[in-house]
Amino acid sequence: MKIEKGEAGTRVFVKCMKTNNVRKGLILMKKFNKFLCFLLVTMFFMGFALNVQQSNIYGSATTSIEMSVNQPSPWAVEDIEWAIMLGLVPQILQSNYTQPTTRSEFAALTVTFYEFMYGEITGRSTFSDTNDINVQKAAYIGVVTGVGNNMFSPNGQLTREQAAVMLSRLADAIGFPLSAQSATFSDNTAISSWAIDGVGEVQAAGIMGGVGNNMFAPQGSYTREQSIVTIVRLLDIVFEHIFIDYE
Repeated sequence: MKIEKGEAGTRVFVKCMKTNNVRKGLILMKKFNKFLCFLLVTMFFMGFALNVQQSNIYGSATTSIEMSVNQPSPWAVEDIEWAIMLGLVPQILQSNYTQPTTRSEFAALTVTFYEFMYGEITGRSTFSDTNDINVQKAAYIGVVTGVGNNMFSPNGQLTREQAAVMLSRLADAIGFPLSAQSATFSDNTAISSWAIDGVGEVQAAGIMGGVGNNMFAPQGSYTREQSIVTIVRLLDIVFEHIFIDYE
């Protein structure tokens, strides 16, 4: 789905529905009369039926999580299934959900999100230690940076503070910057100076929280399921902004 700035509210709604974004689409029920709502919901189910038919003819990526040892934690299941349904989760991240995310994997997640919104990223910024196209795309739109000496460390484990900064930059890249807020964790002093602003922004926006006892654990690892759930939370914020703009 590609959202153009200046689109009419009804058009945005229909796009949400066509991407199976029922949760966000239904928010608009209060904004339209019952007749129009009926027509829009009918359009959605007709589109869904067509999507199912197309899937049967051409085949498509699995949109449900198989019951296996790779199933995510109960608290994450709903958001992960939703994200997979929308095509927001690269295939490589659709398993081993409690496994720590690598820097290149999170880059792929952010690129998928951006391209879901605005289409393919055509630019590239390169590093000397990886040819990963998603890393290059994410660097081009300013979501990721290197670790020094033109190195990216693609297989390095993503830390929580790195994730916070990348999520904040992603919000900037898609045109929905997060409000500047100060982080209020008891271990604020452990957060790197380059990350403290991003941590405050994602905390205030409800995208990332702590790990318990008001601790953020900035150097802690960030799992695949945590990464996917926070991407969904950012998507929720984006649609809330769109709907408010078109009230």
